[in-house]
Amino acid sequence: MTDPAASTTTSGAARPPRRLQPRHAGYVALVAVAAVALYFVYQLAAEDGGTGQSSAIEQLYPTEEAQILQQDRIGIDLAPGYEGSLALNGDPLPDDEVMLVPELNQVFYQPGPGQTFESWPAGRNCIIATFWRSETGPGQSSSRAWCFTVV
Repeated sequence: MTDPAASTTTSGAARPPRRLQPRHAGYVALVAVAAVALYFVYQLAAEDGGTGQSSAIEQLYPTEEAQILQQDRIGIDLAPGYEGSLALNGDPLPDDEVMLVPELNQVFYQPGPGQTFESWPAGRNCIIATFWRSETGPGQSSSRAWCFTVV
């Protein structure tokens, strides 16, 4: 038979403190990595307003993947303090044909008689807008490309 005094002593004894197991360290590292990733996703969303575009861009004309007519204008509306230029299918649009609205930070191009483009080429076309802070100039610029279809 078992000694009742021995069982009281064993059950009444304090347990040794638990050690951090290697798997627990892995859980802690995983949570830390997830927290850092969420932080960066949050920062990126805050920078572009959750739209996937720079905070310098207020509106694209036309919108991405839109269908437009051969005489519609294209362009970009930028945030205050920005300027820009446009290229169509990789070719810069001439500065003397681009319409600037500096008060609204807008850059547009509309095809017409005597212009490089009298009408937009049918099918899919892509715009590249290059933009920069007015205070730093085009030497420190960013760009945004998007495409549309001429019907």
